[in-house]
Amino acid sequence: MKQTNFARTLTRFLSDYLPSQRNVSTNTIKSYRDTFKQILTFCDLELKIKPEFLNFEILKVETIKAFLNWLEKTRMVGVNTRNQRLAAIHSFFRYTQSEHPEIMFECQKVLGIPFKKREKKSVQFLSQESLKFILEQPDTSKIRGRRDLTIMATLYDTGARVQELIDLKIQDVRLSKPATITLTGKGNKRRSVPIMERTRNIIESYLKENRLLDNGKQGHPLFYNSNKKPFTRPGITYILEKYLNLAKKSHPEVLYCDNLHPHLVRHTKAMHLLEAGVNLIYIRDLLGHVNVSTTEVYLRANTETKRKVLEAAYMEVVTQDIPVWDEDKDLLNWLRNFCR
Repeated sequence: MKQTNFARTLTRFLSDYLPSQRNVSTNTIKSYRDTFKQILTFCDLELKIKPEFLNFEILKVETIKAFLNWLEKTRMVGVNTRNQRLAAIHSFFRYTQSEHPEIMFECQKVLGIPFKKREKKSVQFLSQESLKFILEQPDTSKIRGRRDLTIMATLYDTGARVQELIDLKIQDVRLSKPATITLTGKGNKRRSVPIMERTRNIIESYLKENRLLDNGKQGHPLFYNSNKKPFTRPGITYILEKYLNLAKKSHPEVLYCDNLHPHLVRHTKAMHLLEAGVNLIYIRDLLGHVNVSTTEVYLRANTETKRKVLEAAYMEVVTQDIPVWDEDKDLLNWLRNFCR
């Protein structure tokens, strides 16, 4: 069967353009791939068009809009997921218009499909006391408990994304002063973050116990499960949830959060740095944000910092001899006397 123009373009987009020219991460490519798997499913189920017959004559702006609507109404996805799929589609059609200039106008109509506005939720984070109680839960008399403590301490101290933690290799850890861990973030961008002395000691003990300092193990995953394979996202989340539930049993008055996911630990690190007075630029660099405006979400969420700033700037404009309300029942007289 003859290959369609859509099939050829999509193949080059996923296998050449994204990894070679854009140098995007494997996870981004997988996300884009999943978007087009859903488009193929939509065309098959709703339009009765098999993937092998799909071309740009069919995949027009009306089809894309119908697909996005199908995602929300039939697949019941949220606004964030819908916008994520649209971002992948925009990237593909931006590439397509240079590959097929004859359909540039149709590509630009697809690129004109707007992202949906979403409600911005406040950033959730743990207090220092709550985090302390959670880190106290692993049974350090057992090897698995020591491993779990090392995972949680590293996740918090580095402010890493969960995939950055999973991708860590032995060679990414520097134990000599200054102790650092090198994280590989979005777009394969690498950054070195300092780790505190206590975290460094925990990691060193973990490496020695598991004989990971031997020669030839530099490319070995830093953290791995019982099958000797790197952790998955659900695996890391399971560990966090396990110790959250244990901590809630002994400290229910402090721990109010219903679940503990890896990104919440990242938020917690950022908020604790902000509360300690660390400059927002340093927090941006630690978290690996491209733009400081992304990091500013923590500043907007930190009500305690806002309160301290307001208190510092507050001027005592009200005198101490204001007549007490109860001393004068007449509102007009009270107002007359207020500014005397």
